[in-house]
Amino acid sequence: MKRFFLLGFAMLYCFMSHAAAPVITLASDQGGSLLAIGTSSPYAVSTAVNDPTDPLATDGILLNVTNSPTSFTFSSNNTSVVTNSNCSCTLVSGTIYRLIIRATGKGYATVSVTAFNGSNSSAFKVNVASSAASERSDSTTFHTLIADASAAAEVGEDYMLIADDETNLLRLYNRNRSGASIKTFDVTTGAGGTNGEEFDIEAASASHIYPNRIYWATSMGNNKSGKLKPYRNRVFATEISGTGTSTTVTVKSYTDKMRDALISWGNSYGWDFTNSAKKNMIPKDIAGFNIEGLSLRMNGEEAFIGFRAPCVPVKNTTPTSSNRKYAILAPVKNFETMLNVNGKSSINPTFGEPVLFDFNSLGIRSIEKAGTAGYLIIAGLYTGGGSPSVYLWNGRAPENSGSNPISVGSDLVKLDIDLSNLVQPSTDGGVEGHPEALMAIQDGNTITIYIICDNGSVDYYGDGNEAKALTNDQFKKFRQDIFTYVIPEEFVTENTETVQDAPLGIRILGNNIMTDDKSVINIFDLYGKPVTSGVGSVTVPSGIYIAKTSNATVKVIVTQ
Repeated sequence: MKRFFLLGFAMLYCFMSHAAAPVITLASDQGGSLLAIGTSSPYAVSTAVNDPTDPLATDGILLNVTNSPTSFTFSSNNTSVVTNSNCSCTLVSGTIYRLIIRATGKGYATVSVTAFNGSNSSAFKVNVASSAASERSDSTTFHTLIADASAAAEVGEDYMLIADDETNLLRLYNRNRSGASIKTFDVTTGAGGTNGEEFDIEAASASHIYPNRIYWATSMGNNKSGKLKPYRNRVFATEISGTGTSTTVTVKSYTDKMRDALISWGNSYGWDFTNSAKKNMIPKDIAGFNIEGLSLRMNGEEAFIGFRAPCVPVKNTTPTSSNRKYAILAPVKNFETMLNVNGKSSINPTFGEPVLFDFNSLGIRSIEKAGTAGYLIIAGLYTGGGSPSVYLWNGRAPENSGSNPISVGSDLVKLDIDLSNLVQPSTDGGVEGHPEALMAIQDGNTITIYIICDNGSVDYYGDGNEAKALTNDQFKKFRQDIFTYVIPEEFVTENTETVQDAPLGIRILGNNIMTDDKSVINIFDLYGKPVTSGVGSVTVPSGIYIAKTSNATVKVIVTQ
């Protein structure tokens, strides 16, 4: 009996010692992980210390481990960034295991994962690039694959589209979690571009009239050396279909008439935009020419275009080195009509009176409609960096606004939002924090503000390399910070007048919005979502709406 037991044990030992070693590969389905999918070991991923939504520390990497592993070991080549004890691998189902890695320091580390079942496997390696913790980690997210985020648009169900100024791609991200883009959409062909020529997309705004339409504007400026770049003269419309991870984007229309029209418009007020936009003039100069803001107005036809540069004096005053004080908004009066076509638009833009702001010689880096409260504006230095600030403007412009700049007061408030934590070390030893995009979601009298930074010059990993210059796209990243702001009760939204005049063809009687000609009337909320429609008359609860007929588009207030 004893000899039989020893013989069986020897046979089992022999079997185990010759069993096939576990083999580790990346699972083809990452189970909804927000990590960029690599192809094999070594797998590359960026992370941040103490990021509560970091996919590497939450979703992890899904591995397919065959031949019945019984245990795992971990080995980090840089324990100041990742310690072995902060790695784990747990069974999900079948042969799928979840690898979790939590970084504790800034820099690079390679983590080797080894599986055992009595024999060693070939190790699976993960190259980790870890950035420092945000000082406000509970409301900061880091999004990877690009560093030069420049424009943003909210598309519902926690998702957003992001443009960068280095490519002609729109990327779909989860706006409430860190991680990589889920989809990309190339707008080059649809917007009349050509391969190899970047648009330099700098601004975005959703339509309030046409559901699922988002407009995008490029910088319209020269490149950083002052070379003329015709393909940077674009405004284009996209149509959004699907929701969440099923979102898709197609280009509906575009125009290349905006740059020349803006130059002529600025010249008409004595500001010599021709000189600002000429060859060899760099755009990041107080006298340069550079667009970074776009916001549709609530009337459903006009839009504001915001200038990062130039800053100007009041109209009909020749700009000098000492009087360039004011930031400019250009109201485009026929914006939605101009782009409500298919393909290239032949309609010339028309403009209203300029609106000037006294931001102490800062330009407009972004403008976004803030629900019923007005417009959020990020003011920043025309060169970059500096000390950016966020303002809330109720949309009221003074009479003769080109001669009467708006300063902080009853119509413009400077928000008590500290942006100092957005700055990070750059490769030149300074600090960089470039808020370049805004999204705003209103809930009652509270606005949730999403501020997105262009972090292309940031040295995230302490190796002296700019984020945009990193050779591994998985290590490139930009940050988004979330703030909340309670709207003061006395803050009045722009031009909220009840429509009761027959000339527009739309009247209000009680809770009924009516058309004089008995035509079809479509009602939308202030985010452009359809509410109801009817022929001649519709009934709605009290509130603020956009009413659209074949003859008119107007904001209405129903108070009864």
